[in-house]
Amino acid sequence: MKRAAIALFGIFGLGACAAEVPVGEPDGPEPEAEVASVQSGLSVSQALSGNCSTSVVEGLSKQIIAEMNCINPNAMKAVPSRPNLVKSYSHVFMYMQPAAVDALVKALDANPAKTLHISSMLRTLPQQWLLYHWYKAGQCGIPLAATPGNSNHEGGTAFDTNDYSLWKTALTAKGFQWYGSSDVYHYTYVGGGTVDLKGKDVLAFQRLWNLNHPEDKIAEDGDFGTQTDTRLGKSPTEGFPKGPTCSEPADSDGDGVPDAKDNCPKDKNAGQEDLDKDGQGDACDADDDGDGVPDAKDNCPNDKNPGQADCDNDGKGDACDASSNCGSGGSGGSAGAAGGAGAAGAAGAAGASAGGAAGAAGAGGVPSFGGGGSGPTTQGGTESGDEGSCRVSAPARSSAAGWLGLGLAIGLLRRRRTS
Repeated sequence: MKRAAIALFGIFGLGACAAEVPVGEPDGPEPEAEVASVQSGLSVSQALSGNCSTSVVEGLSKQIIAEMNCINPNAMKAVPSRPNLVKSYSHVFMYMQPAAVDALVKALDANPAKTLHISSMLRTLPQQWLLYHWYKAGQCGIPLAATPGNSNHEGGTAFDTNDYSLWKTALTAKGFQWYGSSDVYHYTYVGGGTVDLKGKDVLAFQRLWNLNHPEDKIAEDGDFGTQTDTRLGKSPTEGFPKGPTCSEPADSDGDGVPDAKDNCPKDKNAGQEDLDKDGQGDACDADDDGDGVPDAKDNCPNDKNPGQADCDNDGKGDACDASSNCGSGGSGGSAGAAGGAGAAGAAGAAGASAGGAAGAAGAGGVPSFGGGGSGPTTQGGTESGDEGSCRVSAPARSSAAGWLGLGLAIGLLRRRRTS
């Protein structure tokens, strides 16, 4: 098994330096334990007191692998089965970066008579976390372990095998590098075509944690710090209720409506209100009523009123102003008063006074007499009054107050003439 390994997350396109042995934080082998018993509700930190198998975090590990592929599509590829390829332990994750997988398959197919046993390949963050804490506690016989996030097994370019001597020529011919006598079990792919995945499994965990704990979010920075360390220990070994983000419908504004169906994907509007039915939700529609006037300048933003009519000038448009007093009968009396003696066909201060009094009464529905009043008059079938160039017609009706007004007007006129 391994005695030391490369601490870098992976080896990525080394070019002219491909033949050099990478240097970094040393790592150690996994324990030779087979499969641990998985209990529902068991946290990663609780798993430390179980047997020495990283298989206990298989559920969480699979979610992290999938989330890494969400972050970097096709970052990891499953190694296809081959008759001469065997996993030494059932819990070994047979994943590497696509270029490394392709190179391994070519080596296997070119040597069908040889069998390659894999004791470790892709190692996920929770697996490395367990190994590191077992190492620090002096448990499980682990002589050395890289800090989580710093094992090259996490980058998808490395694997361990007990058949290192048998396969050395075949593997190095396909771009794999043997680590040497200090770690005889370890091979790293350096043949090119890989990408830098350092910190991506840490980032994958951070994203999964935040998705499932919106009330206790941590930085999504790919760095394994105290916050990430603590949350990983609290995480369920069987995996989170909500899995990889790329398998969940995107919901940018977090209002519960997937972006593909959200009429305002960047503005919360769970009810999907759309007043003018234009397909753009009210939460992000600058003209909710669709009358051509932006909401910020519309005196009735929820009622169509393109002309912005506001007869009482109170800032609230007529289309939505229930308290507007425009169009009431209150102006009839005033106009009638201004008309004065027009009803009697005479002019003068006395007639104006009488006509005004009668016009004032007209505001309440009592007949008025005088040109220009909007109150009704009594002459023939209909009566018209003039005020300037405007004529107002109203049905004729009898009224005691009307006759009284007429009598007063005539009496005053006669006095004027005799005097």
